[in-house]
Amino acid sequence: MATIVLNPSLYSQAQSYAKADGMSVEEWVAMLITRFTPAKKKKYKMKKIEELSPELQALIGFAKPAVASDDDINGDRARTEYLNEKYAL
Repeated sequence: MATIVLNPSLYSQAQSYAKADGMSVEEWVAMLITRFTPAKKKKYKMKKIEELSPELQALIGFAKPAVASDDDINGDRARTEYLNEKYAL
């Protein structure tokens, strides 16, 4: 067991709050530490496209943007070509 040292006025405030909550000072401090300690964030690893289900692969393939060339930085030419291919008669 570890010991925490508080100045007497802080300890009496903690004791008052703990008593109001029906706890000991130790329980009350433990509750505060638990409540205000941030939870560890889960780390997600992206799967490769080949590892995904065929349905997800199809959706991702549908949403993939066209790669713009160096001289078409804002993608205007690529967008125009795509629209021409899709809607040209």
